[in-house]
Amino acid sequence: MPGRRTLALVALLAASALCVAAVELRTHETGDSHYRFLVWNLTLAWVPLVLAVAAYGRARRRLDLTVAVVLVPWLLFFPNAPYLLTDFIHLGEGRAPLWYDGLMLSAFAWTGLLLGFASLYLVQLILRRALGPVVAWLGVLVALALGSIGVYVGRFVRFNSWDALVDPLRVAEVVNEELAAVPTRTAAALVALLAFLLVGYLVVYSFTRLDLELERDE
Repeated sequence: MPGRRTLALVALLAASALCVAAVELRTHETGDSHYRFLVWNLTLAWVPLVLAVAAYGRARRRLDLTVAVVLVPWLLFFPNAPYLLTDFIHLGEGRAPLWYDGLMLSAFAWTGLLLGFASLYLVQLILRRALGPVVAWLGVLVALALGSIGVYVGRFVRFNSWDALVDPLRVAEVVNEELAAVPTRTAAALVALLAFLLVGYLVVYSFTRLDLELERDE
C-alpha cells in the first residue's frame, strides 16, 4: 500500500510538471505569458491534497480533534481542484493554435480533478473509519455539493479560499446574497456540475476498488 500511494503521488507530480511544461513551451514559442495564471491555479489545487494527506496520516495514528481541525481548511480549499474546469472560459485567448490551448487546458483540468478526487478519497477513508461507510458517502456528497458552490463563488463572485479564513462573516453574507439571487439556469448549472463531479468520482473510486478486488483474487 505505501508503494501504491507513492506511485500515485509521483503520477500526480508528473502530470503537474507536464502542465507547467505546456505553459512554458507556449510562452516561449509565442512570447505570450497570458496562461501562466494556470500554474497558480494548479498550485492551489494541490493544497487540498496536502491537507488530506496530513489529516489521513494523523488519523492512521489517532482520530482526534487535530484531524477535524485539518479537515476544515481542506473543505475550504477543495473547490480549487475542480475550479480548473472553469478555466476553459479562457479558450481562444492569446496567440497559440486553438488545438494546443485546448489540449493544455484539458491537461490542467483533469490534473486538478485527479488532485481533488485523491484528496476526497483520503477524507472518505477517514470518515469511514470514524463514522462508518454511510456517513462517509454522505460526506462525499456534501463535499462535492459545497465544492460546486465554491467553484461558482470563485469564478463569478471572485472570492478566494483564504477570504473565508480572513473574513468568514463577510464571505458568508455575500455568498448568501449571491446564491439567493441565482437564476434558475445557474442553479441548474450547479446541479449539472455536482452530477459531473459525483459521476467522475464514482468512476475513480470504482477503479480503485476493482484493483483491490483483483489483488484479492490472485
